Amino acid sequence: MKKLVFSILMLVSAAACTAAPPLVYFGDTLEWNKEWTRKECGTLDIKANIKEVSGIACSRETPGYIWMESDDYESYIIATNERGAKRFMTVKFDKIIRWDWEDMSGGVYEGKNYLFIGAFGDNEETDGNYHIVWFEEPAIDLENPSITITPNSIKYVYPDGKKHNNEALMYDNREQMIYIITKVYYNVCQVFSLPFRLDYGDEVQTLTYECDLGVRSDLGESSKNQPYKGFHLVTGADISPDGKYILIKNHNNIVASYSWILLFERLDGESVGETLRREKHPGPLRCYNYEWQGEAICWLNDNIFYTTSDADDGNPPIYKYVRNGTEDINVVTGNPSPVTHKLLRDGQLLIERDGKTYNAQGAEVK
Repeated sequence: MKKLVFSILMLVSAAACTAAPPLVYFGDTLEWNKEWTRKECGTLDIKANIKEVSGIACSRETPGYIWMESDDYESYIIATNERGAKRFMTVKFDKIIRWDWEDMSGGVYEGKNYLFIGAFGDNEETDGNYHIVWFEEPAIDLENPSITITPNSIKYVYPDGKKHNNEALMYDNREQMIYIITKVYYNVCQVFSLPFRLDYGDEVQTLTYECDLGVRSDLGESSKNQPYKGFHLVTGADISPDGKYILIKNHNNIVASYSWILLFERLDGESVGETLRREKHPGPLRCYNYEWQGEAICWLNDNIFYTTSDADDGNPPIYKYVRNGTEDINVVTGNPSPVTHKLLRDGQLLIERDGKTYNAQGAEVK
């Protein structure tokens, strides 16, 4: 739930403005990825919307909106846009399967759009009651801005039989696979997977171990007295809608400048685990600057993604990252009508709205 609060955090605010040092990946120092530009596109009004946002997902059912979930005993999610000033829709749950929601992702399965929430935070690694909450993504209906749904869940355990803290969940449309990354202090984080199915029911599932994130720093060894300066404390992740790119972000509130976003490019035919295990260096984004309690990240498409933080002591910025040389698509700021209907064409899910047709990634199809 509430993140650990360190008494020295206020002393590192100056460090938050400094660039993170380079990382080492499988023994080689990484080169900065300078292909992206970051801008502040909005500010999340937490009083009007939702506080402690630990997970976000771009809507595929109604392109232009961003779903947000909270790590603060909330029993609902909201839909806003990249400006973050207005709540367009609230989706309430008629039952709470577990508190401590830590991440959110969207995905397509059998022609339908789904949302997944990682209800699996466990800071002290003593709980062990881990769930993936899932439900079909509702369309944004501005004439009916508050609905109640019954969510589903998958309860799971880890193959090593241990308890783990978790803050990152992502869904792969290629494999129809859920991936979970543990949040570890002073050490590397681990990646686990589970195929998504609609019929798991109440049976407890065992995740599959995929790999360690083999990212170290070149800043020396660490201990509890010498905070780890490598890529630990993973707090968010997402896979692009076409499955080509993987984003993994961390934050280190002890040494604020040791926070990065890693971008992995996936080869054709590779699983996500194979990409993360392959000794092909991910590029830490040079344009990224530390975000206090920066946890939430999601793709809009291959060329645009968003981040924000779950800081609840002010209105946190919403950042937009655009690949250099590509079109910056502005999400909706008005009140478009909801989805008219969905259709399949050549095996592809399409959405018709306002006389236009969009694919599941939100791009208009002529």
